[in-house]
Amino acid sequence: MCSLSLVTMSPSLFAAQAGASRVIAVDASEKMTAVATEIAKDNGCLWSEIINKDHKQSTGVVEVVHGMIEDLEKSVSVKPHTIDVLLSEWMGYCLLYESMLSSVLFARDRWLKPGGAILPDTATMFAAGFGRGCTSLPFWENVYGIDMSSVGKELVKDAAELPIIDVVDSHDIVTDNAVLKNFDLATMNIEDMDFTSSIELQPKSGSISESSDTKYGLTWCYGIVLWFDTGFTSRFCREMPVNLSTSPYTMKTHWSQTILTFREPIALSSEKFDAKRSAVVGTDSCPASKVDLRISIARAPQHRAIDISMEISAVSHDCQRQVWPAQIFNLS
Repeated sequence: MCSLSLVTMSPSLFAAQAGASRVIAVDASEKMTAVATEIAKDNGCLWSEIINKDHKQSTGVVEVVHGMIEDLEKSVSVKPHTIDVLLSEWMGYCLLYESMLSSVLFARDRWLKPGGAILPDTATMFAAGFGRGCTSLPFWENVYGIDMSSVGKELVKDAAELPIIDVVDSHDIVTDNAVLKNFDLATMNIEDMDFTSSIELQPKSGSISESSDTKYGLTWCYGIVLWFDTGFTSRFCREMPVNLSTSPYTMKTHWSQTILTFREPIALSSEKFDAKRSAVVGTDSCPASKVDLRISIARAPQHRAIDISMEISAVSHDCQRQVWPAQIFNLS
């Protein structure tokens, strides 16, 4: 049984059900704290204290606090390093957008016991290339019998400047997956939220999608999809470790996926082409064998927003390389 758990609002009753003797539920939303108070009260979990002449008597285990976690000690007396479990649903779009990870790490360093559990305790970001079916191009090519491809092309150009949050069909993934970044919440620093990673994406073997040209063995990659997993690993959940995934290959979640569109699609092929030396890598005359990406994600000046930069180069089978100017995205 945990003696003391510190949670964000959503998991508070679950912590109480799990046997915590005291739960401090914190949320910055006044509306959410009011609703959570009523829910805890309706379920007989709300903490209250009655002071008699001789002693104090308390009932319930869930204490609801309205405010930022950084200001918790203004409302509740909690000694440093006395929390057994720190539980939070902090994840945002693209994992880090509008997330509370920095606040969770603050709470960890301030109140979590040595060896105490932080849940989830891992997070991993992934990337993969997507094809034509993930764009609006197929729709605009036949709008009630009218070819409006020009509209679709303009929208794809606009998408090259803005990240899109949407659900991606796994059939539209045209490359293998790559790990972009691993986070260990038990040991990471706040500075680790800003990072740069280099990854390599190769065409998915045996895949046929709307972006595939079966006649020539080509696959067109229009950009990359980002998603994340969070782990409740055996480190703290020995009896029942769980992985929460927002992958296109699993059931959809409210986080969806984050789509970053290239300025122009890149032709890929797992087969070697006899291309002319003058041909541009990444075109149908000289398809690339892989796409190299250098992706940076950093906290933006706007509160809870993130900036994403993407540097792209296509590499042919004979190691020729085509490099494009960096693209900058702001998720706010």
